[in-house]
Amino acid sequence: MNRLLIAAACAAALSFASPADAAVSISGFGQVVVGTTGDDAEPFPERNFDSDKDFKEESLFAVQVSADLNEHIDVIAQVLARGDKDFDAELAWAYANMRLGDAFKLKAGRQRLGLFRYSDYLDVGYAYPWVRPPVSVYNLGFNNADGLSLSHDAQLGNWFSQAQLFVGGFSGDARTGGEYLDTKLKSLMGVSWTVDYADWLSLRAAYYKADVEYVRGTSLDTLEALLTGNGFGALASSLVYDGDPGVFWGMGAQIDRGNLLLVAEFTSTDIDDSLFAPTDGWYLSAGYRFGSVMPIVTLGSKTSDAKLELLDGIPTQNPFYLPILGAVSSQAADEDYAGIGLRWDFMSNIAFKADYTRYRSDISGVPDSDLLSAGVVFTF
Repeated sequence: MNRLLIAAACAAALSFASPADAAVSISGFGQVVVGTTGDDAEPFPERNFDSDKDFKEESLFAVQVSADLNEHIDVIAQVLARGDKDFDAELAWAYANMRLGDAFKLKAGRQRLGLFRYSDYLDVGYAYPWVRPPVSVYNLGFNNADGLSLSHDAQLGNWFSQAQLFVGGFSGDARTGGEYLDTKLKSLMGVSWTVDYADWLSLRAAYYKADVEYVRGTSLDTLEALLTGNGFGALASSLVYDGDPGVFWGMGAQIDRGNLLLVAEFTSTDIDDSLFAPTDGWYLSAGYRFGSVMPIVTLGSKTSDAKLELLDGIPTQNPFYLPILGAVSSQAADEDYAGIGLRWDFMSNIAFKADYTRYRSDISGVPDSDLLSAGVVFTF
């Protein structure tokens, strides 16, 4: 896709916009972020920041067009250009939203999955306090999917409840370890539930599952070909993603008392019948607003236990033993994150954010890294 896609998407949406039958709104958001690991040449996990100052990695720009077709149906399209994809425009969202009475909504098309506390605003840096959501949790690799979702809203006394059910699939680029990999998920389905109390407490939970058809573009592709070509097809199948069932679940909470902000999330991910190591991640952030300025402190961790049992029954003299051991062991993680940041809302719809995050790993051979970043985020 290229810049013509933006014009095409806008033109398509605006074609609905006769004064008689549609109300059209155009909005957008963006951010310009610079980051560096300073004198430390090691890249930061899940990102491609290194010792050079990088203005592209997390910078982005998006335009969103929505049109009310009638009192029950509206359509939404969002075109997003990311710096880490050379600002090539992509159609991030494209769905129709149907209101079924006062409580239910049905969405059909490409839409955001309700995986995390900030899923709905994941690309909108203006919507959250950090330069980036904590990577100890926000590292799944994809956030949008094609399908149907049914949501239900309810007011229960002082509690407001929103539940969502999704059914669909995903085929496209998923970001893993800072690289985009060709990925396909089938039979993707899940449910998320958020409850808000008064205007200061929010609780949520999510559960998703899918069959991971393939993940292409890693060194595992070469190992799979070698194993299959030498008569170890069953062994190759136990390592690669070939329709293996995957599960994601998470929970989160937010307390916002005006000046004081507390946010926490925990997630767990696993893919059976593959070398993917079961992974748990969490973070806890605490911030305090002093007028238009809010400092925030974050602690987080991510752990993954390598499936060394996959090596059971493979003789150590097998010529593929060491490559398999390397592939399986590479999935292990024991990571700690500690960060301090600042947000300053210095103008309407514009904020400045800065962050220092320290990353440490207890896995032998995995280097530590420190990331210093700052940026301006905006909406229009």
